[in-house]
Amino acid sequence: MKKFSSLTLVLVFLLLLGSCSDSSTEEFEQMYSETNLENQKVTVDPNKMEKQLLGLINEHRTSIGLSSLADSAPAYKYAEEHNDYMISKNSLSHDNFEARATKIADETNALKVSENVARYYTTAEKTLKAWVESDSHRKALEGDFSHSTLSVQLDKDGRPYYTQIFIKVE
Repeated sequence: MKKFSSLTLVLVFLLLLGSCSDSSTEEFEQMYSETNLENQKVTVDPNKMEKQLLGLINEHRTSIGLSSLADSAPAYKYAEEHNDYMISKNSLSHDNFEARATKIADETNALKVSENVARYYTTAEKTLKAWVESDSHRKALEGDFSHSTLSVQLDKDGRPYYTQIFIKVE
């Protein structure tokens, strides 16, 4: 009888879970992935990840006929500061983007600035795939930009946070 009650309870829970969800399958998979990674300790070398991901991004851009992005050393500190901010809040955000973009434009003479953020992805390939599959992130990735910088930093549990800044300089 206990087995039957437990099985019935599990089935009812699954039915309720399925019928109450307004999220798409992709959103659910994203939430599931992030939730699982929140509880896992991963080993990522931030410097190596930055180089790998920037390399993959430039490969992607050239594969679709766009130019590679040159490095923007002056913008790196802003990407790094934004990662620090997101880590302190334990959430993804574009908070304070306008202020960040204005400072970057002033220092680099940029005509246009954009950014992508991510967290918890454990490989450069997975991070790029997520950005390419997101309309807004792909728009920045494939946009009319000449320079970029990417900061990857780890939170206290070793989980990676990413801020990539895109810049158009004449």
